[in-house]
Amino acid sequence: MLTSRQYARTGFGDDPVSSVPSSVKWSPVALLLPVLLLAAELPPQVSPAVFGIRCIVIERDDLDPVAWQSIRALGANLVAKAAPPSPETDRVAGAAGLSYLALLTTDEVQSLAGDPARLAELRGERNLAGFYYWDSNTVEGFTTPQAQQTAYTTLKSLFPEKLVLHPTRLDPIASSPGFLDGYFRPEFTDLVTPYFYPVGETPLGPFREQDPWQVQLSALLGALAARVPAGKDVFPILQGYEAPGYPLTAGFPAAQFEVYRRFWPNLAGAAVEGWEFTDLEPL
Repeated sequence: MLTSRQYARTGFGDDPVSSVPSSVKWSPVALLLPVLLLAAELPPQVSPAVFGIRCIVIERDDLDPVAWQSIRALGANLVAKAAPPSPETDRVAGAAGLSYLALLTTDEVQSLAGDPARLAELRGERNLAGFYYWDSNTVEGFTTPQAQQTAYTTLKSLFPEKLVLHPTRLDPIASSPGFLDGYFRPEFTDLVTPYFYPVGETPLGPFREQDPWQVQLSALLGALAARVPAGKDVFPILQGYEAPGYPLTAGFPAAQFEVYRRFWPNLAGAAVEGWEFTDLEPL
C-alpha cells in the first residue's frame, strides 16, 4: 500500500513557499486520468517537441521510488519538480521509466554557468529532459524580459538539446494592464506554457466548477493566443487538484484542455498539477 503524502501546488513558476495556501487538498488520482488519456490519443499533428507529453507537476522534492513508479503507472511520461536537478532525481526517474524537468531560478542559472563541475554532473544525467526557470526575487509571473533572455540563452547555450521553459501566468492579463506587452516573451521559452487555475479562490475571484469559468479562461487565452507566433507550440498546465469547498468532477482537467483546444486545435500534450497518494493499490 502507498504511504499517504501530499504535494503543494506549483504553477511551473509559482513561489513554492509564499503562494501555496495551507488548505489546498489534492483531488483523487482518478481526476487526472481523462486529460492524460486524451493527450495520449490525439493524432501526431504537432512537432515532436510537444506531442504526447503527459506531465505531472509535483511540488516537494520527493524521491520515494514508489511514488515515481506510481506516477508512471498513471500514464505520465514526464515529471516537473520544483527543485534543482540532482543525480538522485535522475536515478529515481530512470528507475521509474520517466524523464523530468527541474526548476532553476534566474540566480541559479547564472551560478550554474560558472560551475564546471556542476555542469559536467548535469550533462551526465540520462533522464533530465530540461528546465523551467523564473525569477525568485520578483512577483510570480513578472520575470523581466531581460532576465528571461539571460536565463534562456544561457541554458540553451549550456544544454542545447534540453527543453527550456518559462511558464506564463495568465491572471495578470486581466488584473495588470500592459502585462503581455511588458512581460510575455515567447522567444525565451521553447514552448509557450500558460497556467491559470479557474476553480477555487482564484486571483480573479472565487469560482466553482458549475460556474462559467470557461468564459474567463477563454478570455485570458484569447488575449494570449493573439501574441503567440505562428508555429510556436503551446503546452498548457491544467488544474488537477481541488481546494476545500470547491469539489470537482473527474472530467475537469479534460474540460480545461478543451478550452485550450479552442485556440490551438492540435494540442497534443499537457501538464497536470495535482497528486494524492492514498491507500490505493495499484493506482
